[in-house]
Amino acid sequence: MTHTWILSTGRRCTLVARALPFVPHYHVLSLGDGDGHPSATEIDEAFALAHAAARSLGLGLFGDEQCFSVLFNGARTRRMPWPHFHLVPARTVAEKHRALLALSLKRWLRPVARALAPTRLAARRA
Repeated sequence: MTHTWILSTGRRCTLVARALPFVPHYHVLSLGDGDGHPSATEIDEAFALAHAAARSLGLGLFGDEQCFSVLFNGARTRRMPWPHFHLVPARTVAEKHRALLALSLKRWLRPVARALAPTRLAARRA
């Protein structure tokens, strides 16, 4: 799933479903694609979109609009060159903890998942 909004300043903001092992409904909402530093107002507007999207995911997935966490990666705490929000729908605190652990390990989990994916497909076909 991908959804794009245009902020009041004209900057693009995109919500994308991302594959992450152990976090089946993980999404990232990003502000632009490195096209300059967004203002505090743009970040606030994007946070409102992230919050609304996370509530909608919680309601749609679990029937409860309070089943989510939103994490903001600002300038000092991000690997991507633009601000972004992690949306983590979760039914329980334990599920949220597993998702946060997976997020902290995603640099290593994604390559492992990609390496195992062809093996799983071959095993299913056999």
